[in-house]
Amino acid sequence: MTEQTSDPPSQRLKLSSTEEQQSDEEEETADKISHLPDALLTHILSLIPTKQSVKTAVLSKRWLPLWTSVPTLDFDDETPVVSSDSETGRREDHKTHHTTAFPDFVYSVLLHYEAKPVNRFRLRCSDLSDANITAWVGQAVLRKVQEIELSLSLSRYVGLPRKLFNCDSVVVMKLNGVFLNALVSFSVRLPQLKVLHVGDRVLFGCHDYIFALVAGCPVLEDLSLESSYNDACGGAVCLKGDVKLDMKLLEKAKIGFSWKNTCQKSMFLFFKALSNVRFLSIMKSTAGCLKHALASDIPVFNNLVQLEISFGYYYWDLLSMMLQNSRRLEALIIHKDPLKLAKGEEPQWNHEALPIPDCLLVHLKTFCLKEYQGWQSEMAFVGYIMQNARALETMTISIDSSLDLQSQLQIRRNLSILQRSFQSCEIVFC
Repeated sequence: MTEQTSDPPSQRLKLSSTEEQQSDEEEETADKISHLPDALLTHILSLIPTKQSVKTAVLSKRWLPLWTSVPTLDFDDETPVVSSDSETGRREDHKTHHTTAFPDFVYSVLLHYEAKPVNRFRLRCSDLSDANITAWVGQAVLRKVQEIELSLSLSRYVGLPRKLFNCDSVVVMKLNGVFLNALVSFSVRLPQLKVLHVGDRVLFGCHDYIFALVAGCPVLEDLSLESSYNDACGGAVCLKGDVKLDMKLLEKAKIGFSWKNTCQKSMFLFFKALSNVRFLSIMKSTAGCLKHALASDIPVFNNLVQLEISFGYYYWDLLSMMLQNSRRLEALIIHKDPLKLAKGEEPQWNHEALPIPDCLLVHLKTFCLKEYQGWQSEMAFVGYIMQNARALETMTISIDSSLDLQSQLQIRRNLSILQRSFQSCEIVFC
């Protein structure tokens, strides 16, 4: 019979005491968070969604009131995943419960919430009534919101309340999934707004509403306008083009709006108002609208240091005019959709006879061309940059990944030969 061995009682007691000591130390370390100042705790809670912030109230009496003073409100209506084996009726009950639970939660939070002003109000939701959204946005405005972000994924477009566009406190506004036709019925007054981002799912009924929105933001510094939805036109700005638009403080602009052929007056009026920007991004839809612009339609960009432009199809005339009018340009980034064209169909770069733009001779340091396909016109333009950009430090070429390996290798060889012939900076392929 094998004799069983065991630790002496003193040893067992010693181990037990050690374990208790470790447990006490862990509890003490964890509880140190509760002893932090309220200001620091509320800042930590402001970094997580409101739903998670509210849950901390169950930790202890110390935590119970903290979430009500967090200076941010972040509501995200995420539909829970329903298992595939659920019955149809059960799924519908769950969906109904979720649809009512989220509004109830938001109203409950707003009822107990005490922070003022609200630094940031963020709402992402779907399948909610206009009345709920209007009420919640109204509460944010009443609490002197400084940054507001609305991203709505609804089966319909939602109109926003007038008070949002007459708010003295808001500095940052980001909108998506909303309907801005109501802007025609009142004036916009956003005296502190510096950042305005309008997403690609915002519906404008007419270009006049863009002017109404931007004209009410006198200190705007950062404008992103990506929506290309407009279901009607023919407003006063489009017909007459005699509205003055002042954006002298604007430093950064990303424009992806599209204009109809009958609305070119408003398009060129808006584009000329961008003349003071330092960073300009022209998206594909806007570039397509500007392709027939005359030299007199393109403003002089005295402050522009970075131009990013996207093409579905190269518009060399437009690009040439932009370079001629951007005297201090330091970075040029070109995006192009990969296209399959028969020989002779590609647009030709034939602007060598024009005066070399000042930006190439003195300032351009960075050039990037994405989705390069090795067209003759692309090669000619890259060579033009290599030959004339005397301050060029970085050239990055992204080759179209859909090309076969042999074509990609040949493109690298051709560009390397071109680079050596002009003794230009090294090419970075990516």
